[in-house]
Amino acid sequence: MKTPDWYVFKDFVDCLPSEQEKKAVLHYLTPDEQEDIHLTPPLSLHPSHGLSTYEKRLQSIHYSWFIPLLQRLCDTDKYLLMAPLHAQKEALYTHFELTRAMTSLTPLALEFVSCTLYEHLIKDFAVVLPKECLPDDPLNALLTLSREQLLHLVDLLSLHDLSLEMKTMINSAQLLKIEAMLSHQQKDYLYALKRKIEPIAFKPIGLSHWNGDELLLKKILHQRGLNRLSKALSASHHSLIWHLSHQLDMGRASIVKTLVKRLNNKKAHAVLVAQVCELITAI
Repeated sequence: MKTPDWYVFKDFVDCLPSEQEKKAVLHYLTPDEQEDIHLTPPLSLHPSHGLSTYEKRLQSIHYSWFIPLLQRLCDTDKYLLMAPLHAQKEALYTHFELTRAMTSLTPLALEFVSCTLYEHLIKDFAVVLPKECLPDDPLNALLTLSREQLLHLVDLLSLHDLSLEMKTMINSAQLLKIEAMLSHQQKDYLYALKRKIEPIAFKPIGLSHWNGDELLLKKILHQRGLNRLSKALSASHHSLIWHLSHQLDMGRASIVKTLVKRLNNKKAHAVLVAQVCELITAI
């Protein structure tokens, strides 16, 4: 398993201006290591230009991931560990019914607390590469989306399953009710999908037995979207899946973890990746 320092070294080698200089550096490696460098995929960013601070890495993590650690602590310690957090503070304040203003920390203390929090989150994983060290992958672009945009992407992905299902339904009243619960953008996307042949078909939703509960249908469709996203991610680096899962809440991340299974059909996987990338561009 490659470590962050390996990818940083790979990036330094790639940044050398000439092949002669690269050979001079690689000369100090064993033949196996030299071969490994050549086989290591290029990076989408440049870690040699600097890695994100621990404080910055924490900002994209959903607040629910901090609750298991914080709930074991007294309020004073909660305030202390929440100091590096920004967007998550309001939700955590509400969850723990905290009221007073946060105590400011010195830069050194803030760095220490940030590192402590981040290390706690990755402690059950052998290696989590920083975003700057992720191997090149079209799905890395998912990390540029906000949580709201990710959820919107998941809902749009689910319409691939819905479009297949609706082509087999004969109950016009149910069809009208389903369309009424969709947003304008979802309706437009669904209409476009109906005009195409959907190449990937999963198990039918079973809408012929749907009882008309709108919230239930939205939940089912959201899980279908998560399934398509998970299958698209199945061949991606585990660190990309970790970063993406932690942008989601723990509940959705658990679903993704269950559904991420490598597809034996490479063509089907490529289609799913293309569907996700198309929506990333649209969003």
